[in-house]
Amino acid sequence: MHAEGYELVLIDERLHDDPEGDLLAAADGALCVGISTMTGFQLKGAIRFSRMVRKEAPSVPIIWGGYHPSLLPEQTASEPYVDAVVRGQGERTFQEIVTRLEGGGDLTDVAGVTYRNQAGEVISYPDRPMTGLEGFPPAPYELLDIDRFFRVNGGRHALQYISSQGCPYKCKFCVEPKVFGKWSGRSAEQVADDIEELDRRYGLEHITFSDPNFFVSRKRVEEICNLLMERGLKISWSAAARADQVVNIDPGLSRLMAQSGCSQIGIGMESGSQAILDLIDKRISPEKAIASNSILEDAGIQGCYAFMVGFPPQLPEARGEIWQTLMLIKAMRRAHPEVVTITFYVTPYPGTPLYDIALQLQLEMPRNTEEWADWESTSVHTTWISNADKDLVERCNNFYFPFAFPNRRLRKHMAKWKWKAFLYPLHLLAAARCRFDFYRWPFEWRLMQRLGNLKRFRRISSQIGALRGN
Repeated sequence: MHAEGYELVLIDERLHDDPEGDLLAAADGALCVGISTMTGFQLKGAIRFSRMVRKEAPSVPIIWGGYHPSLLPEQTASEPYVDAVVRGQGERTFQEIVTRLEGGGDLTDVAGVTYRNQAGEVISYPDRPMTGLEGFPPAPYELLDIDRFFRVNGGRHALQYISSQGCPYKCKFCVEPKVFGKWSGRSAEQVADDIEELDRRYGLEHITFSDPNFFVSRKRVEEICNLLMERGLKISWSAAARADQVVNIDPGLSRLMAQSGCSQIGIGMESGSQAILDLIDKRISPEKAIASNSILEDAGIQGCYAFMVGFPPQLPEARGEIWQTLMLIKAMRRAHPEVVTITFYVTPYPGTPLYDIALQLQLEMPRNTEEWADWESTSVHTTWISNADKDLVERCNNFYFPFAFPNRRLRKHMAKWKWKAFLYPLHLLAAARCRFDFYRWPFEWRLMQRLGNLKRFRRISSQIGALRGN
């Protein structure tokens, strides 16, 4: 759109003092307002802004795109504050919508669109074939207030960059195959060109490759690493991979990754239960977690592992899955204290086989867009996860394991006199609990929570949280 000469106004709520006023000003006389959103908290802002535009500029079409509208296009297009939905990869579809609107036409037969016609009927047209990412121009980062973006993100000159879409794997909880289908990536040369230009403009320190799976093509990864080094780009980078992909990385490639600036690899391990891994068709084993992190640590790259806990207890595979996952995390922490482990709660998303399983079990699911706005994997909104299980997961992963197996930063502070009297007893208590796997009566955890709520100790509590590394 930008390359075709259209005037685009990008509103990022985090970067505007008055995002509502700026949006209304931009909507005045606009061909349309486009809103991209995911399931969960992003929907709250999408709904709020859409209702505001509908009220103040009722003649301006409101087009939604992104993961959530692509997963539930008919339900989304039925909302009074949405006129049309762009499904899946949206660049070509949205461009055709704008061209139609500019010419005074309607959206009849636009591939990849679900919309509500003048009679109030919701109509979906066939999917649009996915365009390879190499066929698109570089993303127009200049539409962002980059200086303010850096300030909002702690002052670090870091950007997110998408070099590929889609995924060849079919994990039953994941929406990526449903939304984007097969994998498609920009060439290594294009990636290097884009990053070199971004570095020239903004003086980058870090690039996060926001691909669902950066390591689908090992050859491309190797080429990108070599090109970043050949061009003298002194930028750190991070990306996502599967544990089995990392296990299959040879020492030569892991060293090359580190030399080119790779600082962290994020891995969706999902569970410490083989039964659960089989249920969600992950096609890996728990042993791959420690093996993959050994490879990363040997290369000086930090591993960041994500787990999902709290599967519906009606599933036979769910028996003991939380405990098995916690024991895997503990083993990883013991073997490699620098590892980062993050826990999420099972949140079946529409369009996935896991969602179909939840429906078969007659579990309570959101019924409209407003309810989907509360469907967030970082907090518990499902009815089948108990508060006791949630509390156990949080105090083990965020408190006991990090203190029992402290990373370098925490060990360094434990040696300082002003911290030692406070941190070392916590280490001893956590180590004893982990040795005997006794996590009941968590008095020290409750004490830390209470101190964190007191204004006087809030800064200290925040510092301790940063030291733990999670």
